[in-house]
Amino acid sequence: IHKTPDGCVVAFIVAAEQRDMAKAWNILGPEAQSYYNLLGEKMRKSGRGALENEIAKITKFRSVKRDYRIVLDSANSDIVNLVTIGGPTHSVQTVNIEGDYKIKDEVSMRNLLAGITAETGKKEGY
Repeated sequence: IHKTPDGCVVAFIVAAEQRDMAKAWNILGPEAQSYYNLLGEKMRKSGRGALENEIAKITKFRSVKRDYRIVLDSANSDIVNLVTIGGPTHSVQTVNIEGDYKIKDEVSMRNLLAGITAETGKKEGY
């Protein structure tokens, strides 16, 4: 499923909805993983723990097709756009690593999480 940029994004969304951090972590590229590792160090957690913390804040996910659609960028095939119906478009850049597509970096992760989040819960601490 990670053989295409949009397949990679869909796989991450499914992993996030299922709260499967092992799968979600493996879909992140080196830049995104190092961002979460740095974030984790500040929180005295692992990078995967920092990612889990970000996803745990999401209390309700948007529904594909009803709330947004996933579209490959026409100019750059490594970019996947989450087009929110009646709202903004969130661009997610992917990177091909040995035939597998991964989510490239912090900005792409922020855009992806913003695109799939319907509601977030405020959590104190971690």
